[in-house]
Amino acid sequence: MSHVSVYRKWRPKSFDELIGQERVTRTLQNAIRTNRVVHAYLFAGHRGTGKTTTARILAKCLNCVQGPTPTPDNVCPNCQAINGGYSVDVIEIDAASNRGIEEIRELRDRIRLAPTEGRYKVYIIDEAHMLTTEAANALLKTLEEPPEHAILVLVTTEPHRLPATILSRCQRFDFRRVSQKEIVTRLQLIAQVEGVTIEEPALALIAGSADGSVRDAESILDQLISFASGPITAADVVAVLGIVEEQTARQFADAIFARQVGECLALVSQVVDEGKDVRQVTRTLIDHFRDLLVVTTGARDADLLDTTASRLATLTTQAERTTIENILRTLNILSATESEARFSPQPRLLLEIALIRLCRPDMDPSLEGLLARVQSLEQRAGTPPTQAPPTDQKPSGPPRAPETTPRKATPSRPAGPADSRAEVPVTGPADTPLSAVLADRPHVAVEDVRRQWGRVLEEIKRTKMFCHALIIEGIPLRVEASTLVVGLRPGYNFHVENLHRPENRSVVEDAVERVLRHRLHLQCMIHEGPTPAISAAPIDGDSFVTKTAQLFGGQILEVKHLE
Repeated sequence: MSHVSVYRKWRPKSFDELIGQERVTRTLQNAIRTNRVVHAYLFAGHRGTGKTTTARILAKCLNCVQGPTPTPDNVCPNCQAINGGYSVDVIEIDAASNRGIEEIRELRDRIRLAPTEGRYKVYIIDEAHMLTTEAANALLKTLEEPPEHAILVLVTTEPHRLPATILSRCQRFDFRRVSQKEIVTRLQLIAQVEGVTIEEPALALIAGSADGSVRDAESILDQLISFASGPITAADVVAVLGIVEEQTARQFADAIFARQVGECLALVSQVVDEGKDVRQVTRTLIDHFRDLLVVTTGARDADLLDTTASRLATLTTQAERTTIENILRTLNILSATESEARFSPQPRLLLEIALIRLCRPDMDPSLEGLLARVQSLEQRAGTPPTQAPPTDQKPSGPPRAPETTPRKATPSRPAGPADSRAEVPVTGPADTPLSAVLADRPHVAVEDVRRQWGRVLEEIKRTKMFCHALIIEGIPLRVEASTLVVGLRPGYNFHVENLHRPENRSVVEDAVERVLRHRLHLQCMIHEGPTPAISAAPIDGDSFVTKTAQLFGGQILEVKHLE
C-alpha cells in the first residue's frame, strides 16, 4: 500500500481530537445534543484549521448508527464510509472547479432525493467563495428552504467574497489560527506515536513556519521525517524550509541597533549564499521587530507573542537597547521594502538599501529619518527632549530691556550638537504680549519680496495653478505699510480683476506669508513705467497664455474681458 501523508493519517475523527477550535466544537455538540441543527452552515477561517474536517465530523454525528450523537463511534458502516470518503450521503463539491450555474442546478435537482444509508444528506461545498455570481444566486433558494433531510455546509477561507444574501442564510463559524503551543503539543504526540525523535527547537521552528495551520505543520513534519536520517534537529528544519534562524534575525537587529552597516551587508550576503529567499528574510525581520515592538510596550507574555520562553528572553534583552520610535521607523521601512520586493527583480538590493537607511539615519530623507537624527543628537548632548514651558509660568528675575539688534555668538564658545538650534532674537520684555512684539517688528521691504518672489510663485503654483497663471507676469513694485503692490503690464486687466477676487487673493497672501513669515495684503495694478529688476528670477517664466494653453490641452483660447 502506498504511503499515506501524515496530515491525512492524523485527520481528527471526532470533535475531541480537533485542536484549537473549542468554541466551534462545543456549539455544534450542544446543537446535536439538543436537536437544534440548522440546515445551512458557513465554516470560515485560516487554511489548515479544520473546517472541512469539522464538516465531515458533523456528518458522522448525524448519520452514525448510534446517533444523532455528538460523539460518533467511528466503527459503524456509516462512519467508516464517511471516513473512507465513499459515503453516498455525504457529497463534497469543489467549488473551485464546479463553480458554474450548471453544477448548482444539478445540485438543486439531486438534493431532493432521500438519503440512501443515513438520516441526512450532507453537502460540503469547499472553496465556496469561488462560486460565480450566477451560481451563488441559483443556490439562494436551496439554502433558504432545503429539504428536511438535507444539510449544506459552505467552507471558505475568504468569507468576504461571498454575497451578503448567502451569508444571511447560513449559521457562521469562524475558525481561528491555532497557537504555536497547541501545534507543538500535536506534533509531539504524532512524533511519539510514529517513533520519530525530534528536538524542541525544531518543533518551535515548524510551528512558527506553519502560521497557525495544523495541516501545514503536519506536512512539514512528514517532509522532515523523509529528510532526516536520525533525530530531527533545528538545522534540518532550516535546511528544508529555507527559513532564517532566530539567531540570524537577532544578529540583524543587533547590527541595526549598533549602526553597523558592514555587519548588516555581511549578514545579507551570508543568507543569500545559504540559498535563503531574500523576500522571506525581509518577512522574518518584520516578524522579529513586530514582536520586539510588543515587548517594548511592556507586554512580556509568551502566550501573547505566540513564542517560546527562550525567544521571549532574547526579545526582552534587545528591547532595553532601543525605543518604540526606532522600532516603528524600522517596521515602516521594512514593510515598504517587502511590498516593493514582491514585484522587483532585485529584492536583495532593496533589502540592502533598507538596512543602510536603518543604520544611517543621515541618509534617510524621510520625516522618520529626521526624527532619528534629532534623537541621536540629543542623546550625544546628554539632554532630554525639549519641552515647552507652561504658559502661566513667568520667568524669574527682573524684565530685560528690549534689544534692538540680534545677539552675536561668542567666538570663544565651541559649537556643539546642542548649538545647532538657532536662537530667536529677543525684541521685547519677557512679559510683553506676542502681539505687541510682532507689532514692533519692522515691515517687510520690497527688496525682500523681490528676492523671494520665485519661491512665492512656486508656493502659489502648488496651491492653485490658475492663480499662478494670473500672477506669473506680475512684478512686486512696492510695500506700503502692510500692503504688497504688484504691477502687471498694460492689457492684463483680466488678471488684475481675477487676482482681486477673495478666493484668489487669499491664495497669494497665504503664499507670501509662508515664504516671508509676514502677512501682506495684495493689491494689483496696471504698471506702465519701467520694470524693476528682480535679483532672483521666477522659477517658472511661462506666460499666462502658455499656461492657459497647457491647462486646456494645448489649445490657445482667446480670453475677452466682459464689461
